[in-house]
Amino acid sequence: MKKADEFSSVFLFRRVLHGRYIKIHYRPNTLGYSRLGLVVSKRIHKKANRRNYMKRLLRELFRQHHEQLSPHDIIIRVVNYFDYAHYLAVKTEYLQLMQKIFVTTDSSNA
Repeated sequence: MKKADEFSSVFLFRRVLHGRYIKIHYRPNTLGYSRLGLVVSKRIHKKANRRNYMKRLLRELFRQHHEQLSPHDIIIRVVNYFDYAHYLAVKTEYLQLMQKIFVTTDSSNA
């Protein structure tokens, strides 16, 4: 997702899951596939290369697991700085939060 309207619609839907490193905002869509938006502010880290590393890591996790997802617009906000030393913790947190999204979504459709 790139447009401000797309981000706003997800934020206004007000479905959020919190973790230690990331916060996931999500909203079902009718496109037939999931889309990803990333937010990493300068408050997290001053240096752009560190923020870019966090975005690359989250984008790769999404790419590896997006086939298993039902169609959603997902925005991941980084709330605490992490680097390569925290990779396993971030990956575990990401997978746990994504699992919660699709368990709650499936139960609400039933």
